Amino acid sequence: MAGNNIYVQGSYVDIHDNEVVNLSVDKAQVRVGDHQVMSQQSDVPEVKMLVESVDEVRDFFWGDSSMAVIFGVCRDCFQYADNMSQFERDFGCVEGLISNTFRHNPYMRLAVGKWEQQGAKQRVLRLVDAYKNEVSKRLKLQTLTE
Repeated sequence: MAGNNIYVQGSYVDIHDNEVVNLSVDKAQVRVGDHQVMSQQSDVPEVKMLVESVDEVRDFFWGDSSMAVIFGVCRDCFQYADNMSQFERDFGCVEGLISNTFRHNPYMRLAVGKWEQQGAKQRVLRLVDAYKNEVSKRLKLQTLTE
């Protein structure tokens, strides 16, 4: 059975030589033989948490384009999988705000970790750090209460 994929209730299992080598399950516990497997997705914040965290860092905003920084952090640091348009809907932004900001700041298309090298302003970097810290703090609290 080398190299088989099995799709089971929204999850994928890779089987090589009768051994499970990769198991992808969203927010669930699964038993594989004698092993209990916990989804790695459990540390991915819900969109609601990402949105609520924005309010805690508004002091770092300089204008509407600050939301493009938030999009970059969500995309690169917290596995936000949706596109710019969906982000604008989720976060209550004006349509086209993120793409327009990216057009005027091409470094934002790169990973957040490369922004400083590409000449991002200090206010951008401060917002990146503040938002990452806020979401991380909320994730830690959520983990402690579960």
